[in-house]
Amino acid sequence: MRGRWVSFGGRLWLLLVCLGLAGPVRGQTLRLGNIDLFLTGRVELGYESNLDGAYPEEEDPVYEKGDFYWSPGLTLRSSPVAMRPTTTLNFGAAYEYLDYFQRSDEDTETYEATVNFQTVLPRITLGGSGMASREIDASQDSTYRPGGYKRDPMQTVEGNVFLNWNVGKLRVETHADYSSERHDKEEYQPGDQDETTLFGGIYWDVFSWGSLYYSWENTVTEMTQTGEETDETTQNVGLSGAVPLSWLRHPKITYSFGFEYEEVETADGESQDPTWEPTHTISVMDELQLSKSVNLSFSASWEDTWTGDEVSLSNNSEEDDEVTFEYNVELSQQLGPRAQHAVSFTQEPRDTFGSTADTETTTYGYTFGIKDILFYGLSAGFSAEYELSTPLDGDEETEKTTTMDVSLGHSRQLSRRLSRTLAYTYTWENSNFHDDGAKEEHVVTYGLDYQF
Repeated sequence: MRGRWVSFGGRLWLLLVCLGLAGPVRGQTLRLGNIDLFLTGRVELGYESNLDGAYPEEEDPVYEKGDFYWSPGLTLRSSPVAMRPTTTLNFGAAYEYLDYFQRSDEDTETYEATVNFQTVLPRITLGGSGMASREIDASQDSTYRPGGYKRDPMQTVEGNVFLNWNVGKLRVETHADYSSERHDKEEYQPGDQDETTLFGGIYWDVFSWGSLYYSWENTVTEMTQTGEETDETTQNVGLSGAVPLSWLRHPKITYSFGFEYEEVETADGESQDPTWEPTHTISVMDELQLSKSVNLSFSASWEDTWTGDEVSLSNNSEEDDEVTFEYNVELSQQLGPRAQHAVSFTQEPRDTFGSTADTETTTYGYTFGIKDILFYGLSAGFSAEYELSTPLDGDEETEKTTTMDVSLGHSRQLSRRLSRTLAYTYTWENSNFHDDGAKEEHVVTYGLDYQF
């Protein structure tokens, strides 16, 4: 353990020197030709009491449940660069390393590099972007290893170019996209893939509320581990639009619709039966100021899509509508100039509206936030949520989950270029699907940011 601390101390001192915290400060914005570059350095020290996000019965005694870490990082970005009067370019890069004191199995590095360009002419817009990144995907999984979450480090490369042309009510849009995904861990490597997409579409904005269109798309996906390849071409002809129903002042109602003919064909000659797929969506939303400090907002969305072969031109298969309905209500109150709280309710779906979703989810929530308590820059927050998830297609038990979060944070500008943040978060989650108690986590972080 002592060696670990010595290594940590040496690297921290090196980072502080690089950030200009251990000597004279000479930070400034870099300029290369006509390109302005902005460099930010950051170091964060922290502690996580439940590194794997595990419930008590999921904990593995072989692994430390909690651990300290430090995380240095650098971010570089450019201002938009005028390559010529009609062309702009910008780019950026970021690097971060996460180093745990004892849980070296979770040590990770992430990075990202991006570039974007765009040329705008009177009737033509040409552009593109590229990105290379290494990121960590943490997702809850039914298999425990070693905790309730699995971390999936992966490298991603993405690139695209596009060309749009318009004249009057006629628009033509084309783009070509490429993506590549590589996973570090063997269990995720079956998902390694390369994908290329070519797209072209013609749109006629014949109505103020909608358009007629034709689109063609070819997608080729190769699974690099198995060598399997899929080549799929899709053609669509349809009508889409959104009509605001403005005869009512309250609430705001919008009717959106689509009527699409779709034909799908693979490279080996297989094809799906051509189908017409009507889609109808009704959205209702509004916000009411009940008093000077009390505000009520709500929204609801109902969508009905005919999917599969239900309107097939070549057979008479059974209808199979996909219906979704969701609504949200929130009541908030301003408690003086520094505090606010709110209660909320969300439900998806209500079977009385014909929803075909397989789970009914109901969520009750409460949030409270206050800033500048005791002294300037100190903020606090609290949130509580109770969620019911009820399967609609069987006799399975309803999952009841209660979650509470408490947070404290303080930020301060130490100098013109240097700022400091200090934060604490406590999370408590309990579910009737876990019998050995609630999942708890304490997270404390101390961060320094330096603008060169």
